[in-house]
This record gives sequence, C-alpha cells and structure tokens, in this order.
Amino acid sequence: MGWLAWVALGPLSFYLLKAKTRRAAVGGGLLCGFLTYLGLLYWIYPTMRAGGVHPAVSALGLALLALTLAGEFALISLYGFQLRKIGARAWPYVFAAAWFALEYGKIWLSQKAVWFPWFMLGYTQWDYTPLIQIASVTGVYGLSAAVCFTGALLGAVLASDAAPARKGLRLLPALFVFCGLWYFGATELVRAEAFVPAKTVQVALLQPSIDFYAKWQESEAEGIKKNLAGLLGEVKGTLAVWPENALPCWIDDAECAWWLKGAVAASGAQASVVGSVSKGGGRHVSAFLLDGGGDITSSYDKRQLVPFGEYVPLRDFLGKYIKPVAALGEFEPGAQEQRLLEVDGVKVGAAVCYESIFPYLFAGDARDGAGLFVNITNDGWYLDTAAPHQHFIANIFRAVETRRTVVRAANNGISGVIDPWGRVTARTHLNERTVLKAQAPVSSEEAFFPQRGHWFAWGALLLVAAFLLAVLFV
Repeated sequence: MGWLAWVALGPLSFYLLKAKTRRAAVGGGLLCGFLTYLGLLYWIYPTMRAGGVHPAVSALGLALLALTLAGEFALISLYGFQLRKIGARAWPYVFAAAWFALEYGKIWLSQKAVWFPWFMLGYTQWDYTPLIQIASVTGVYGLSAAVCFTGALLGAVLASDAAPARKGLRLLPALFVFCGLWYFGATELVRAEAFVPAKTVQVALLQPSIDFYAKWQESEAEGIKKNLAGLLGEVKGTLAVWPENALPCWIDDAECAWWLKGAVAASGAQASVVGSVSKGGGRHVSAFLLDGGGDITSSYDKRQLVPFGEYVPLRDFLGKYIKPVAALGEFEPGAQEQRLLEVDGVKVGAAVCYESIFPYLFAGDARDGAGLFVNITNDGWYLDTAAPHQHFIANIFRAVETRRTVVRAANNGISGVIDPWGRVTARTHLNERTVLKAQAPVSSEEAFFPQRGHWFAWGALLLVAAFLLAVLFV
C-alpha cells in the first residue's frame, strides 16, 4: 500500500500549521514518530523474546527505541513550526528539503555516533519500479523528499482558507512531481531494455535456513556442516555465495579452515564468498573470497556494526551495564577503505547484513570500480516477521542508486538477485532451504548519485539553513 505514503504526511503537516505553540508542535511530531516507529519496528519485541528476554523488558526495549527514533520527527516538526513565517505556499517546498536533509543527516550521524537509520520515507515506494529510478540521481533521499512534499502540500492546502476550487488547483504541483518522477522512471526503464551487460556472472546463493538460536551450540556443528555440504552439490562452475556467519566456527580455527577448504574444493565452484567471524587482526564479522581450490584470496571486514548487537557504544561507560546481543560478544569495525573483492576480472563490493541500509558504503565502492555487489546476511534472528522483508527492500534502492546488480544470500531468507534498475529477477521465500542459481549482469555504467549525489544534500542543507536564519532573524 505504498501509494498511501504520498498523503501520509498530510495530517502531521496540517497539525504543524495549526499548532498554537512550539511545545505542541514538537509534542505532536514526537507522538507521530513514536507511533510510526512502534508499528514499523514491532518485530523488536518477538526478537527479544526469542532471545530469552523478559516480556516487560522486551516491550520496554521496543518502546524506548521507538521513542528515541521519534526524535527525528520531533526535530523536523520544530523546524516546520518555525518555518510557518514564510507562508503556506512556500512551506511544503522547504519542508520537503528539510526532510531530505534529515534523512541524509541521520546516515551521516550513524558514521559518527549511534543511530539506527532503518527507515527512509522513499522505501515505501519499493514496489513501484518507475518511481524509484530517481534514486540513481538523488539517492533514496530525493524520492523521500518528493513523497514528503506531496503530503506537506496536502496539509498546507487543507490548512488554508482558500475556496475549495482554488485548493484543488494548489494541489497541482504534487501531481506534476508524481508524473515527472513516473516519466523519468519510464524513460529509464525503456533504456534498461537495451542494456547489454559488460559481463554476466553465474551465481549460486546458499540459503541453509539454519536455526539462528542453535547456531553456536557445539552439538549442532556437525549437522550444520552437513547441511551446507548438501547445498554445495549445486554450485559447480558458479560464484557460490554463502550467507553471513555461515560457518558454525571461527574461520581462523585450523579444523574449521581445513573443513571449509575441502568443502569448497569438492563443490566445483569457480569461486566462493563465505561469511564468517574472524580473529585475524582483531575480532571482525567478515566475508572471505575463496578460489576454486578453497584457498582464501582476499577478505572484507564489516565496517558498519550493529549497535548493541555487535558492539556496545560508549563502551567505557555502558559496557559495565550492557552486553552485546551477539552470542560471540563484541566485534571491531573494519577499515573504511578496503580493497574490493575480485572474481574473474569483476570487482565486487561486499556488504554484510546491516550495511545494506547505508547508501554511502555502496556509493563509495561504486566509485572505486565495483561492477557487482554481494550482500550476505543472517536475518534468522528476525523470525517470521516483516523485518526480513524490510531488510531486503533496502537492497533494491542500493541497486538503483549505483546502477549495479546486487546479489544477496541470507541464511533464512530472503535471498535474491536485484538488477541495476531495482527489478528482482530471482528470489527465495523466507525460511526456505535452497540454492538459488541465477545470472547476475555486470554493469559499467556510471550513475549520477555515487559520483555527484552529495550536491543535492548540500543544496538541501543550504536551503534549510537559509530559511531557518530568515525566520529567526527577519
């Protein structure tokens, strides 16, 4: 029901334009954000319960996370309230620019501090392929701003005292924005039909559907190895992609490394990307590239770790009271600049699990020459909730933003192949044990967003700052 997003910010916008005080505006925005995130992240509760957390603590965890993230809505509501001085006609345009800056800003904040930028307004349009093509120019942020604008314009028109006929005319810019995005996308999709890949990589995505909560029990190790070995019989001659932390052991352990080398060599895979935890040079969540003989040729260490899941922020203070959710304890982030993996002359950008929600990681690797992206993840701890689907959706936008194919292997699902225009060409079902064999086209086209997309962010920030100064000092 992604079409609802185009009017979803109408009620909040109407409220902000009618609010009597700054406190009322911020409180309304906070409530709106809290309810939004409470519904969006409901899966936090069953996830914590499955991990053995008390029901009250699980409910409190969900509520506190939703309340914290609602601060985004409170912040932009404060700005929207202050912005009323410029008049209702200009208000929706600047408010949409502020939404662009807000989403771009929370990704930047996640690099410097602790945040959870799971939700972007533009993600609501994942199923409308023509509309999401604008992400190749502006990133998902531009689509978010467009969706925000139509709702903000609706709220502003409803809050005005204009006659009904004039109100209808004032909604025309929203129609122009929607039609413009659709036309641009349709044009891009016509061009996509003539696309000739520089190369095509045959991939085999392993989805072993291992019980996440039994993963690190020693008694399960042999069963997990047999599970994986059974799937490897279908990967001959392909790039075999194993999910995150596929091994029931540390890859640095001699016995584990010996088993892996033998399993990969016997599989007949051209090359393999294997997810595993590692201790070499620090404790990392990693992806290893193995050749046909099972020897490790290169690796990638996860750069963006999950706060409280894989590390404890402000460890000197919080570490005394909070332990990470991961069964193996805390990990260290990999270096921001890492050499790309390379398979048969194709440079491959790797992203592990949570990293798929960070556009800057994919954009940076695209600038460095990545012709294909591999995302490996677990997602088993989300159980049968909306979370695995939400997580998969983010990859659709990373493909469009970079105009690169994204192949994704998930332990419990959803695994799949997404082409450079965000079309899912192959996918599995949740909790299905299978090997997904597909073709992954390699693109050499340079999308605008990875190269110059930051121009829009600077433009939005300057516009927002200029109007803020205007309403505060004029």
